[in-house]
Amino acid sequence: MARPGPHRGGGFLRSAWAALLLSGAAWAQAGADAGEPAPAEAVVDAPVAALEPEAPPSLFNKVVSTNGYLSSRTTYQRARVGGLYPTADLPQWGELLELNAQTRVNVRPHSFAYGDVSLVGQVVGNYRTLDSSGNEVAVPAHDVATARPLVSLNEFYVSHEFFPELNLLIGKKRITWGPGQAYNPTDLLNIRRDPTDPTFQRAGAWVAQLEVPLETMAFTVLFSPQVTEQASGIPYGMLTYPTWDQKDDQAHYLVGARAYGLVADTDLNLMAFFTNRYNDDFEKKLRFGGSVSRIFFTDWEVHFEGLWVTGSNRAYLDGACVASPGAAIGCVTSGHALVARSKLTDGQVLPQTVLGVRKQFNDDSMISVEWLYQADGYTRAQYQDLVNAIDLLGQANTLGIPTNRVPGANLLFGTSADGTPARFAFTPTVQHYLFATLQKPRLFDDFTLQLVLIANLQDLSTVWTPSVAWSATDWLSLTLYGFIPLRGPDSLAARVPSSGKVASEYGLVPTVARAVFEARVFY
Repeated sequence: MARPGPHRGGGFLRSAWAALLLSGAAWAQAGADAGEPAPAEAVVDAPVAALEPEAPPSLFNKVVSTNGYLSSRTTYQRARVGGLYPTADLPQWGELLELNAQTRVNVRPHSFAYGDVSLVGQVVGNYRTLDSSGNEVAVPAHDVATARPLVSLNEFYVSHEFFPELNLLIGKKRITWGPGQAYNPTDLLNIRRDPTDPTFQRAGAWVAQLEVPLETMAFTVLFSPQVTEQASGIPYGMLTYPTWDQKDDQAHYLVGARAYGLVADTDLNLMAFFTNRYNDDFEKKLRFGGSVSRIFFTDWEVHFEGLWVTGSNRAYLDGACVASPGAAIGCVTSGHALVARSKLTDGQVLPQTVLGVRKQFNDDSMISVEWLYQADGYTRAQYQDLVNAIDLLGQANTLGIPTNRVPGANLLFGTSADGTPARFAFTPTVQHYLFATLQKPRLFDDFTLQLVLIANLQDLSTVWTPSVAWSATDWLSLTLYGFIPLRGPDSLAARVPSSGKVASEYGLVPTVARAVFEARVFY
């Protein structure tokens, strides 16, 4: 159902101290919510307590609730040395420790402050690659940017209710308006979720949101400035770039509006977004979204979510230029671009949609299936062009040519975002994907089995993610995950794409398989 509403300098310890100072500043504004009982200050006999008048609310009997967890995530993966992607910076072993605190402070009857902060530290090692003779060799331990410690401000906001039909929220919050489970086309704000565990990623975006919640309707407007600079997860630049690192002189922001309605037991959402260089190259771009969600026959939920926009921010390659090293050199020397955002100002409407169904069984077992379609995604031939280009970049590196000097090379790869590192990073590349989840809880009372499938429907390559979770006690859970990528039929497995076979997306991932063991202690 749709929800009303979504290394460089600095150092880790200094960033953590800054996060605690920010938390203290927000919590210092806090006091009691009339809807929640205040904790007793002392144990007293019932007759005496009955004779004493109830103390009036004050700053000193505010309600503060805190919980969180400490988790350990141990990962081992087998690197696909000699594959398309280099593995010299891919650790085969890693240990991630996360200390999380979630605190709510009720400030007055209709206001509260909330913080969800994680301190993340990582240790990684065991790098493998191929030497110049094609032999597998170990790589000395070295610093990898993705394995550095960080502070993840998942959510950090203040909410105030002026009256029941009007409330204001300011801060960082994960706000999602669409009903998609594994993927949300209309989610332009947040870090992309992990389809193998959609609830894992909680990090949101900095917003100012005004909402009018009514009985069967809700109206929302929000403004989100883009974080332009941050260190170890702590932002220190928003909306515009600082003068010492001014990549452009524009304001980077998003304005969103949503109208929600419950009509004939059906959740309906209409959305509009106006953005300017907000996490992409679109300037003053208007986009429209919508969703429908309804439950049939008590336990069947069907939903649709879509985003409509003209043009595309995706980078497309010139297939003729990346067909061979000689063709690439010819294009570069003649000034012809190998890759460009050729549809950025295109007037054609290119929708992105999700259609899904979910069934909840009597024993709480669940099956969910979703189909993602994106009109601007690569066709099979265009994806092969991408593979050829990445292979050429690898050959350029081998020859000592830095890929950052190849025109357009930076368009091929995305940038990492803040938030707790995901177990599986999903980047939609082609036009058609399928997500399927089968979950069986309460097996032997405290075990949960789950199987998640991500399928590229164009080349039929897949990622299979089985997992078993054990709720050992109320405060301890143990989970074992597997990530097994399989290439599509008759697809490329070797590094060089000149074999004549067509590449498949998940047949080219730089890991053969991966196992993750996670222990989480709650408090």
